[in-house]
Amino acid sequence: MRAFVTGASGFIGSTLIEELGLLGFEVDALLRPSSPLRNLDGLKYRRVEGDLSSETPTPAVREALERADYVFHLAGVTVARNAAGFDENNARATARLARWVSERPVSSAPLKRFVYVSSLAAAGPAPSSVPLAESATVQPVSAYGKSKLEGERELLAYRERFPISIVRPPLVYGPKDRAVFLLIQTVARNVMPLISASSAPDGRKLYSVIHSRDLCRGIVQCALAPDLASGEVFHLAGEGVHSYEEILSVIAEHLGAQPLRLRIPRFAVIAAAALLTGVGRVLGRNFTLNWDKLGEVLPDYWICSSDKARRLVGFQPEIALQEGMGETIAWYRQRKWL
Repeated sequence: MRAFVTGASGFIGSTLIEELGLLGFEVDALLRPSSPLRNLDGLKYRRVEGDLSSETPTPAVREALERADYVFHLAGVTVARNAAGFDENNARATARLARWVSERPVSSAPLKRFVYVSSLAAAGPAPSSVPLAESATVQPVSAYGKSKLEGERELLAYRERFPISIVRPPLVYGPKDRAVFLLIQTVARNVMPLISASSAPDGRKLYSVIHSRDLCRGIVQCALAPDLASGEVFHLAGEGVHSYEEILSVIAEHLGAQPLRLRIPRFAVIAAAALLTGVGRVLGRNFTLNWDKLGEVLPDYWICSSDKARRLVGFQPEIALQEGMGETIAWYRQRKWL
């Protein structure tokens, strides 16, 4: 079996390539000339140079797509200067790739499945402490989430042309990640920033999380499941839900830290987002917290249910937060990140 993987040099993309290799796949990895290769060290793959910004694929990309049995689309951005940047890299890029796949010659073997790794941000936060199901009304609250949802819609226009599965992961952590690592770094400096909930009766902000290896196993299951209808959307999350404070406490435990618990009022978060947005415009920089990202920071319930994936593809997460975070922090320490 041969897989074509976009976003191959990223944290999740490289973990997926490792999982595919264990299953005997031959992998064509879409890489720009400038793509960093550190996450791919020791992995077996065939480099295919190109990107999703042009209207036509390079000959190498066209050839790789013609021989692919499966396409795994993970390329995209989580940070951009404006909504247009998210739209170009998440929605328009997905539309181009879908069109390229649809243009495969009839002499090629039929594509077995196209799996798009979207985000829970495309659905938006849950309105209550009941984990969000795939059937819920989608209400993205950020330009990032809206662009991922638009990418889903662009792809689904081809659902009758080739089989499609869409995966929406929540917060993902694991070795090689640099997003949750920022939280880990903060706790390692003996500070635990806690943002007050707005509507939760107990004051707790709740999150679904998933370890990268569990996520990649689920992604593959969504590709290989027999008799799966085209266009199905799946939430893939680890067991249970966790409060923000619990996640940081697990991090502190594995660091051996006793951080100062600093409760940050919502108005302070809003003010900081406004300030950083203004500074970012002046300096031409993207800060992790900005006015758009505030839409994702403030909601209390970023939680989802994986029941549909359990039922239809046999998804079963294996790595609990306590175990997974310990392994992740050990990986960072071994490589002197901490």
